[in-house]
Amino acid sequence: MPSYHFNTSRRVRTLRTTMIEASLTYLRDGDDAVTTAVIGGLLLLASPLVIPSILVFGYLARVLRRTADGDDDPPVFGAWGELFVDGLKAFAVAFVYSLLPLAVVAVAATVTLGAFVVVPGTADGGAGTFFGTFVVGVLVLVVGLVALALSLVGLYVTPAALAAVADSGKVGDGFAVGALWGVVTKRAYATGWATAAVVVLAGALAIGVLSVVPILGTIAGVFVQFYALVAAAAIVGWTWADVRPVATEPPEPEPAERPVV
Repeated sequence: MPSYHFNTSRRVRTLRTTMIEASLTYLRDGDDAVTTAVIGGLLLLASPLVIPSILVFGYLARVLRRTADGDDDPPVFGAWGELFVDGLKAFAVAFVYSLLPLAVVAVAATVTLGAFVVVPGTADGGAGTFFGTFVVGVLVLVVGLVALALSLVGLYVTPAALAAVADSGKVGDGFAVGALWGVVTKRAYATGWATAAVVVLAGALAIGVLSVVPILGTIAGVFVQFYALVAAAAIVGWTWADVRPVATEPPEPEPAERPVV
């Protein structure tokens, strides 16, 4: 698939449609599409065991790296040791970004509990009960909104962080705030992220429909989920090719002047 350049005059809607179509045929057009889909689906089925989910993360990291480098041949499951290492890096980054909202929720619970003890009227049912309940309610609302905002930020930044780690192989690049800020604030990234989100949501909708059929529908839904995740990763990889930070090398020092003989 050709590299997408988002700074052209083509409409965003047309670009999204083109990327979605290309992503949905990405895995299908591979040489080992069936084998890859079967292995990926089985790993997702076993994902509660953690290690299989790490291997899926590793495969998605390979998709990100390949598509970002202009290679549109889907990777295959193999070199399991390297796959596990790549997956562990991606898993760690995704876990940290999901952990921050959870930490805020924990703080909210602590603040709420402390407020019931500290704010007059919330614990003894006295005259200040209404005031105390109001204060606690406001605290819970504010902290809840902060947690929601952080969750949305995490969902938006995580694909860029995963692409950065897959690209360089360095976990630290997934938390390089300055470099990531320069990426996620670009319109091209927002377009790619929204397009990938559409694919994931469409996959979730298909899974919901399939889950109506007991057992078999749920199992089929897992394979649809894997297919949708790969398609979304391909979109993020194509996007990363256009928005990733460009390393600038320091200028070479000029050679010292030789004394005139």
